[in-house]
Amino acid sequence: MQVVQLCHWLQNTPFATGLRQSDLLFPLVEGSHILALSISVGLIIALDLRLLRLALCGEPVSRVMQQVMPWALPGFAVMFLTGLLLFVAQAEKVYTNTFFRYKILFLLVAGLNAAYYQVKFYPKMTEWDLAPAIPAGARLTAIISLALWASIIALGRTMAYEL
Repeated sequence: MQVVQLCHWLQNTPFATGLRQSDLLFPLVEGSHILALSISVGLIIALDLRLLRLALCGEPVSRVMQQVMPWALPGFAVMFLTGLLLFVAQAEKVYTNTFFRYKILFLLVAGLNAAYYQVKFYPKMTEWDLAPAIPAGARLTAIISLALWASIIALGRTMAYEL
């Protein structure tokens, strides 16, 4: 079975059809997706800007990370779950959308970028978070993160115009 056929079947299940045709549930899921994105990505942007010394310069990076992650991670989880529901509701249309494919690719790269930061820089963050210069690699991960999230959001919005 091809992926497009699987997506066609998925979007025509009773659950997906009910979700897609609901006057209340679909907009609630879509609105929750956007709100969760605002929370999660907004906080990630705050951390990235701190790494670049463009915001919150008086705060140690480790403190900013400690304060944003308890909110950003649940926000990301809600964003992921609601995104999955939105996909299920229109699986075939979404899967065949070029902008969706790039969005997923960029999401994967953003995840790899975050994982790289966690492995390479997070363990030693308290050693350098008050230093006059943040390691170049940490700054680069912040720049990449900002570019990826701006692209992911733009691609998500642009998807609506190709469906």
